[in-house]
Amino acid sequence: MPDVAGSVGVRPGDGGEDARHAFQGKPWPGPVRAPATIIDVNPTPAQLVAHLAATGRRPTALVGDWFGHAAVVAVDCAPRPVTGRGGSAFSLDDGPPSPTSTTPDDSAEAWTFGWLPYSGTAFSAETRDVLFYDAAAEDAGPAAGAWSVAPGASPELAVALPALLADAAASALPEDPVIAWDDGDRAAHERGVLDCLDAIRAGDVYQACLSTRFHGTVTPPDVVAGATTATSPSAAVEAPAPNPTVYAAAGWWARRVAKHSPVRGAFLAGIDGDGRDIVVASLSPEEFLVRDGDTVRESPIKGTVPLSADPAELAASEKDVAENIMIVDLVRHDLGQVAVTGGVRVTGLLAVRPAPGVWHLVSEVTATLPERLAHADLIDACFPPASVTGTPKIRAAELISEWEPVARGVHCGGVGAAVGGRLELNVAIRTAEFRGPAPLLDDADAAAEGAGAPITVGVGVGGGITIDSDPAAEWDEILAKAAPLIGPDLLGRRAPLQ
Repeated sequence: MPDVAGSVGVRPGDGGEDARHAFQGKPWPGPVRAPATIIDVNPTPAQLVAHLAATGRRPTALVGDWFGHAAVVAVDCAPRPVTGRGGSAFSLDDGPPSPTSTTPDDSAEAWTFGWLPYSGTAFSAETRDVLFYDAAAEDAGPAAGAWSVAPGASPELAVALPALLADAAASALPEDPVIAWDDGDRAAHERGVLDCLDAIRAGDVYQACLSTRFHGTVTPPDVVAGATTATSPSAAVEAPAPNPTVYAAAGWWARRVAKHSPVRGAFLAGIDGDGRDIVVASLSPEEFLVRDGDTVRESPIKGTVPLSADPAELAASEKDVAENIMIVDLVRHDLGQVAVTGGVRVTGLLAVRPAPGVWHLVSEVTATLPERLAHADLIDACFPPASVTGTPKIRAAELISEWEPVARGVHCGGVGAAVGGRLELNVAIRTAEFRGPAPLLDDADAAAEGAGAPITVGVGVGGGITIDSDPAAEWDEILAKAAPLIGPDLLGRRAPLQ
């Protein structure tokens, strides 16, 4: 585990009643004691997120490769709507970050977690109660890593953590929620592809990203409020009742993380301005902005074939290669607006990489930034991400709003975190947006809304359209991308449109 001055590395097995009281938010009974380091059971990040949701928390988690860790988890952190320009969601004071590179392990600064939707209001929240997970060697097993507490976290969290981890490791993942999905609007998507091809022939755009949306109604799995297993050391401690929307979304996300091991995933359980629950659960493989001090990179994805295909086909595809290179040029332009003169470089081109259900073509563009450039200024120069708009960017975005019958919401926006001079955002593709029912304030509201109003979920899926695109093939690509999120039976819906 990391040996970092100011942080506390822990394995579950100590903490006792005082620790459990601390985690439940009760008055602290006496002096804070540092937890012992004990090698015992150890939960995966997915297990921890699911357990936190089952005990009434609103966890935020970044899993995979974020900020040099295998996971970054905020125990109880609810992003809320942010006013002002979009990029300010990750620069809450709208001021410049530290001029020097700052890593999470040597900074006690607060973390800002959130998302910036393609259409709609940005959400963010600030916290210092953050945990890091660092994986062991690959052959040591999925639960052989180590958890540590961020330097700026509360002492109570450090003491509570061993019991919390023991509880999480002893708890099974929630059942996958039952979701009744629609079939998507294939006819509208294929019409959009044809409209895009007309625009390309007319010279309006060279290529554009066209999305569709799948909608579902969620039946949450049954849960006993605060339930823990019989072997849990804190089984006797009462926990808050779980939030149905957060719990259902956590079960959905945790099971897919466990199955697909995404390179980068994210889970954020927010609260909308009207009190409605909104959870962003992402398996996106695409980096949007990864900044460390004065260096930033974008890694646009363009080009896709099913995982069952030969990846060499993707590397040899003239259509996909051309699409990727056009977006690389657009990324260079976006970063060039804020980079130092001559500071933009293409550092990777046309790598074939796997993602859940598909192979992708991935490139990389790196830029050197001026000293003390605010995160908000960087985001605003590059948002929305180049790969989900088109070329030229402004005209493509205008036409996309005409071709797509439903607003994208979180889909194709950005999701991630910032701390000090570091910022990491993913493009919100392969991402589900869960929404709870509106809060019922009194009996009259309940009568008007009806009992048991549903939890809904939406998944946006898109692909790049070029002059060589075929509408039916584009729909097949949509299904291949959506299948890991919605279910493999989706791939059976490839019959020609009647």
